[in-house]
Amino acid sequence: MTDSRGELLKPEQARQLVELAEQARRSLSQFAGQPVQFNASGLQLLDEWIERTPFPSKPLQVLWVAFTGEVFRRRHSGEWAVYRDDGQRLVVLCPTERGDLHPVEVARQVSRRIANGIADSLALFYVQESVLLHEREDIA
Repeated sequence: MTDSRGELLKPEQARQLVELAEQARRSLSQFAGQPVQFNASGLQLLDEWIERTPFPSKPLQVLWVAFTGEVFRRRHSGEWAVYRDDGQRLVVLCPTERGDLHPVEVARQVSRRIANGIADSLALFYVQESVLLHEREDIA
């Protein structure tokens, strides 16, 4: 899987993100008081955690990005990548029903969620991106 604007992460880098996502899942389970999975419900709980953490540290933000990205990677057969078209940013590159690749902007969306609050919900972002990934043709 490749895209001219992006570059897949090296296996070791991707493995580190998976480990960070697992760490985030465990912390989120503690926060929620229940087991959390890599799914839309997990993202709803992450929205709550972010809402209660107005000034997160950079390491905590990285955990949130890793968790969000792992939801997409696991649910949509994606791969971690770096996009360089307007700087450098972490995305999950997912195949679409149309047969092309779509970069899911997980790092950018987590930043938006922190800055703008629930208006940029991660759970809603997951639903919107999932619809895009499953469209069979462009909507014009």
